[in-house]
Amino acid sequence: MDIRLSISLLASDRKESLMRCLDSLKPLLARIPAELIIILTSTEEAVRRIAEQYTPQIIPFSWCSDFSAARNTGLEAAQGEWFLYIDDDEWFDDTEEICQFFLSGEYRDYHSAHYIQRNYQNWNGTQYSDFSAFRMVRRLPGTRFQGAIHEELTPRMEPCKYFGTCVHHYGYVESSGSLRKTSRNIPLLLRAIGNDPLKVKNYIQLAKESDLAGDRKSAEKYCRMGLEICREAERGVQKDTGLEGWLLAFLSCLVSENPGNASGISEIETILSREQPSELIRLVLYQQLVHLYAEEEPKKAVQYGRKFEGLLDHMDETGGLWTRQGYGEFDENYIKSPERLYGARAGCAACALKTRDWDAALYFLKLFPWETEDILQRYYPFFEQWKEEYSPHFPRMLSEILEDRCIVCGIGDVSEIQMCQETGIPSYLLLQKARDDFNGGKQEEGLNLILYCMVHMEDGYLRQLCLNEALCHETSIVPLAAQMDLGAWNHLWETAADELPFALNSRMGKCAEEIGHRFPLHSLCVKRHGLGQKLHKGFPLWSGLTETLEDYCRCILEFYRGLYREEWLTEDNAAFLPAEYGFARISLKALEALRAEQTVEAVRLLRDAFHIYPEMTGVIIELTRQAVYRMNDPAKHADAEFLQLAGRMKDTLRTLMASGQTAQAAAILDQLLPLLPDDLELIRIRQEVIRRTKV
Repeated sequence: MDIRLSISLLASDRKESLMRCLDSLKPLLARIPAELIIILTSTEEAVRRIAEQYTPQIIPFSWCSDFSAARNTGLEAAQGEWFLYIDDDEWFDDTEEICQFFLSGEYRDYHSAHYIQRNYQNWNGTQYSDFSAFRMVRRLPGTRFQGAIHEELTPRMEPCKYFGTCVHHYGYVESSGSLRKTSRNIPLLLRAIGNDPLKVKNYIQLAKESDLAGDRKSAEKYCRMGLEICREAERGVQKDTGLEGWLLAFLSCLVSENPGNASGISEIETILSREQPSELIRLVLYQQLVHLYAEEEPKKAVQYGRKFEGLLDHMDETGGLWTRQGYGEFDENYIKSPERLYGARAGCAACALKTRDWDAALYFLKLFPWETEDILQRYYPFFEQWKEEYSPHFPRMLSEILEDRCIVCGIGDVSEIQMCQETGIPSYLLLQKARDDFNGGKQEEGLNLILYCMVHMEDGYLRQLCLNEALCHETSIVPLAAQMDLGAWNHLWETAADELPFALNSRMGKCAEEIGHRFPLHSLCVKRHGLGQKLHKGFPLWSGLTETLEDYCRCILEFYRGLYREEWLTEDNAAFLPAEYGFARISLKALEALRAEQTVEAVRLLRDAFHIYPEMTGVIIELTRQAVYRMNDPAKHADAEFLQLAGRMKDTLRTLMASGQTAQAAAILDQLLPLLPDDLELIRIRQEVIRRTKV
C-alpha cells in the first residue's frame, strides 16, 4: 500500500494546542493512506506522551533557530507521494475537502496545493484575516525548505490546487487610524492673502488650517511662502522674529512627518546653521532631530538630546528668555509639555540603550519626574520592555534611581517603606525592588513590597504588573481586592486572562477561592475569567470543553444573580440583560441537547448564542466542530455487543501484528477502522501496516 500523504508537524511546548491540532488530523490519518511525522523540539515528557498516541514516527530535534532545518528533517523522513506541513498551534476546521482530493484520485492532476490559514486578531474569534498558505506539495527530488524564518517550501510547481479548507491560528492584532477634520476657514484665508499678500500672519493661519485639513503639502507650501516674505527685506517688509520663528518651528514639524528622514534632517540642520533661530526655536528643532535620528542614527539622537538639555538649562537660568521668545503655541509650555519633554527624553534613553551608552541612558532617565507618578505611568510599558532587552544594565539603573529617591526622601533603607504612608517613591521602583528580592531568594521581603504596592498604587498598568507578580509568587491578592471596585477588578482580570500564560490558570482558581468568603462577587469575576481563559487558551477536547463551558456558564449566572434581583432574571427581560448572561442561559440549553444527542437542536442554540455574544465565537466554532464529528462517529452510537466484538477484533489485530502477519492484519483493519475512526490505537497500527507494506 503506497503512502499518499506525509503530514509533518513541529511540536514545541504548546501541548494544549498540540492536542487540538492532532485531534483535527484524525480524519486524514483514518481515511487516507497517510503517515504522521512529528518533529519534536520540546523536551517536555507530556508533549512526547501526547505525540506517541498518534504516531510511531517521532523525531527529536534540537532547536537551532532555523525553521527550515526542522522542516527539512520531516521532509527527509517522509515516504508519501504528497507532503503537508502544519504547526502545533493550528488545527483544521474540516478536512473533508483534502480527504476527497486523495480518495477521488484528483491529487494525480496537481503538483502543489494551498489551504487557508485563518489568523485571528483576538482570542474571541471575532476578528481575523485569511491567508492562502502554500503548505502542500507533491514530493519530488529537490523539494526543500529555505529560509531560517518565514521558511518557504520549494519548488512550487503548477498546476496548484487551492483548497477552501482552513486552519485556525490565533495571534495577530491590528489597529485603525483616524480622519482629520476638514477646515472651513481656508477659502477665507486665501481671499485675505489675495487682498494683502505681504501679511505673514495669514500664511501662518493658512499653514495651520491646511495641516488640520490633512493637507501637509499645502501647509508646507504656505510656511515657505511666509518665510520668503520674512527674508525679503528689500521689499520693505519689517522682519518679525516671532513670526519667522513660528514658521521655522512649524516647518520643522511638517518636514519631520514626511516619508523618509533624510530630507527632514537636512532641512532642519540647514535651518540651524543658516537661519540663526532663537534659543526657543532651537529647542523645538532639537526635539525634532531627536525624533528623526532615533531610528537610523541613535548616537546623533543622543547628541542632540544633550544639546537640548544644555540649552534648556540656559533658558531656565536666564530670566525673561521664555517670555521674549515665545510666539503662538511655541512657548515654554510647548517645550515643557510632559508628553513632548519626557517623550524626547524617553527617545534619547532608548537610543542610548540601543548604542550601549549606559551613562547617557542613566543621565536621561534621571531627568524623569520620579516624584510625579501620574506622568511616569505612561512610560512604564517602555521601562518593562527595556528591562527585558537590556538586562542587567537597565535594572541596575532603576536600582540607582531608587537609591537616589530614598536619599531625597530621607529613607535609609527600602525596608523602612512599609512604615511610611507617603514616601515620594514611585510604586514602579518598589515593584522592581520586589522582583530583585524574589530573584535573590528574599521571598519575604519581596512579598512585603508587593503587598505595599498593592495598597498604595493607583495606576491600572501597575496594578496589572502587581497582579502578575502576585500570581507568579503566590502572594495574597486580598489587599488588591479590598481597594478595587467591581468594574475595575473585572477589567483587571479580563486583561490578566488575555495576557498571562495558561500555565498560571490553576493559580487563578486558587485566587478565586482565597477571596471567596470576603468578596464573593470579586471571586466570581476571577473564576469566570479563569474558566474563559481555559476555554480559549487551554484548547480542551470534548469532555473538557463541555465541562468547562458548563462551569463557565453557571459561574456567569451566579455572578449576575449577585447583582440583580431574581425577578429581573427572567426570559421576558432577556433583551435588557447583559449579553453574556443570555449567552450562558442558551449555552446551557445547548449542552443539555448535546447530552441528549439532539445535535441539530444543539447547533441551532449555539448559533443563537453566537449572535448574542460573539466574543465566544472561537469556542462555539470548536464545540460545533467536535459535536458534528461525534455525531458521525459510529462508535458513539454502538451497543454493548458491538463494542465487545470490536474489542475481540482489536485483540486479534494485535496478535497478527506481533506475529508479523501484516496482510491478515490489514484485512481486519480495513473492516474495523471505518467503524472506529476515532480510535488512536487503530490509527497508529494503520500507519505501521502501511510502512511494512511499503518496505
